[in-house]
Amino acid sequence: MSLNAQVNDSLEVSEEMIGWADIKDSHKTGKVLFAQAIGIESVAVGKKAEECLKLNYQGNYGYLPITLIDNYNFKGLQNFLGKEFEFVVEHVDLDSRLFVANRIKALENLSKSFWRQVKEGQVYDAFVRGVDQFNLYLLVDGVQTKMYRDEYSYSFVEDMREEVEVGDILPVKIIKAVKPGQTFTRLGTKGEKIEQEADENGYLEVSSRLLQEDPWNNIINYKERATYLGVITKVHMEHGLFIDLEPGLTVRTNFPPNANGQL
Repeated sequence: MSLNAQVNDSLEVSEEMIGWADIKDSHKTGKVLFAQAIGIESVAVGKKAEECLKLNYQGNYGYLPITLIDNYNFKGLQNFLGKEFEFVVEHVDLDSRLFVANRIKALENLSKSFWRQVKEGQVYDAFVRGVDQFNLYLLVDGVQTKMYRDEYSYSFVEDMREEVEVGDILPVKIIKAVKPGQTFTRLGTKGEKIEQEADENGYLEVSSRLLQEDPWNNIINYKERATYLGVITKVHMEHGLFIDLEPGLTVRTNFPPNANGQL
C-alpha cells in the first residue's frame, strides 16, 4: 500500500472514530447532530417493526424511526432520502455499532436556542414538513409555522403541491417573531386587530418572497402601445386573462369585446 493510501485510510478511520465519539456524547448530553438520510428500512424498535430512515453520520450508521421524526403525520418517507436531519441519539448499541436517533428531541432543543437569539429580519433555512394547495407547513430551527402561498413567490402559484415537496429546504426571512407566552397583535381575516397570546410553540411569520427581487421593478422596461411576448398563466371567466411578461410580473387583460366569456 502506498503512503498516500495509508494516509487516506488513516484519515477515514479518524473521521469515523470522531463521529462515533460525537454519537456517544449526544447520547449522554443531548447534543444536536446532523446526518444524511441514505435509505429506508423496516427495523425492530422495541417490540414492533417500524419504518425508519437510515442515517449516515461520518461513516457511522443509525436509524431514525418515523414516530421520532416529527409530530407531523407523514404519509411516507421517500421524499426524505438524501436530505439532512437534525437529531439527538436516543440509544447506542455498542456491539453492533449502531444508534437510534430522535429528531423530536433535537427540534425541542433547537427551538429553545432559536427563541433566545432570533431577531426579525434574519434569514433561516426552513424545513418543509407539509404542503397543501394554499400553504406550506414549515419548521424553522424546530419552531412550527405556516406560510401562505402569497409569501412564497412574487409569481402567482395555483397549487403549492406542484412547486414544493415535503423534505425540501427553503430560505425564509423572519417577518414577526413572538416568544412563547408573550402577547401580540395580528390582523384578522377582515383586517381587524386581534390580541392573542403565543402558545408554547411561539408565533412566527416568515416569507421567502421577500428574499427575491421584486419583478415589478422591471416595469420601466415596458412601454405603452408596444408588443411583447407573454405567457397566459390563468384564464378566469369573470376577471379575464392573466399574462406573465416575466416570472412574477403578471398583467391582467379583459376578454375581447363580444367574446361572451368564450375564446
